[in-house]
Amino acid sequence: MTSSQFGAHTGPWIRLGILAYWTLFWFFNVIDKVVGGAHFLWVGRDRFAQFQKYFASAGLPAPWVADLGLVVAAALEVFALVFFAGATLHFLKRRDAASHTWFLAGTVTTLATFTFFSIGDHLFGDRFELLEHTLFWCISLMSWAAFHWLNSEALAPAPLTQAQTWGTLLLAVVLVSATTGSIFKYNTDHFSRRTAPLNAVEVGDHLYKVSFPFLGGSTVFEETLRMFKDAHPNERIDHIYTVPNPLRLKKADALIFYIATEDAAS
Repeated sequence: MTSSQFGAHTGPWIRLGILAYWTLFWFFNVIDKVVGGAHFLWVGRDRFAQFQKYFASAGLPAPWVADLGLVVAAALEVFALVFFAGATLHFLKRRDAASHTWFLAGTVTTLATFTFFSIGDHLFGDRFELLEHTLFWCISLMSWAAFHWLNSEALAPAPLTQAQTWGTLLLAVVLVSATTGSIFKYNTDHFSRRTAPLNAVEVGDHLYKVSFPFLGGSTVFEETLRMFKDAHPNERIDHIYTVPNPLRLKKADALIFYIATEDAAS
């Protein structure tokens, strides 16, 4: 089977799969920015706390600096989502030239997004995230090459019409505004989690459990111990330990530690 025959028979399905993948990929990434932390049927990484910790490590502890970085990242992801969703819609309506154009715009936005993330990974010294973002950068480029090669009609990209351009910008602005509002509202409502003491729940005789917020700093730990001592004047802390790694949910889970005490008089 020649490449043209292969493209004619299986190309449309593979191209649709590529479009569906990137549309869903960016859709859930945007949702992850809007919905932080763990909720019913959704466990998202707390990007708000992550960005704040990153910028604080670089000497920029002000929350608005991290929020601005997160807003820029979210804006890039929103544009990528809009372009890929548009490419999918045009593809389903058999408008291959328009789909080709929108997919190209989505790919360029995707490359720009992962380039932005990679620069941040270098700045903050996160080598694991750098590997992940570099791989996605390469995958995005390869998916564009596959999408273009499997275009059996070899149509050249058609320019966006004025209505499409304004419609894209309007939809993106609405989504970016909603995401930005969610980011700042989240920090307004929950920034105290970075410093506020935590309640210790008694789970056994002289044994208390504390669930740490994601990326909570040393201030949370110190204030929690201070509040615990004030609340339990008749007990003395014997030791503190965390649950073993196999019992934790890695990125989706925050630190859990236990306080074991004994009577102060003993």
